[in-house]
Amino acid sequence: MSDIGRVDQAVLQLRAQLQRLARQRSQRSDTQPRTDPKALERLRQASSSEAFGDDEFRRKFVRALLTEELGEALGNQPEFERISNEVWRVLDEDPDTRAMMDDAIHRLGIPGA
Repeated sequence: MSDIGRVDQAVLQLRAQLQRLARQRSQRSDTQPRTDPKALERLRQASSSEAFGDDEFRRKFVRALLTEELGEALGNQPEFERISNEVWRVLDEDPDTRAMMDDAIHRLGIPGA
C-alpha cells in the first residue's frame, strides 16, 4: 500500500471513529458546561514551564486537539489514549503532515515545539 493510501485509510478510520464518538457524546444529556481550561490551553501552559521533545510535544498536541473536539469525558477514557497515539503516529510518519502540525502549533502560539 502506498504512503498516500495508508494516510487516506487512517484519515477515513479516524473520521468514522470521531463521528461514532460524537454521536455517542450527543446522545448523553448529562454534559456539564466546563469551567476548567481547555486541553490546548493546558498544553500551552505546560509547554511554557516544561521541556518536551518534538515528538512528545506533537503527540500531546494531537491528543489536545482530539480532546477539544470530542470532549473531556472521552479524553479521559483509556481507549482514547490508544486512538490518539495511533493518530499521532500516522500523522507524524509523513513529513508533510508533520510540517502542517508544526505550522498549526506555531500559528496557535503554543511555545515548546
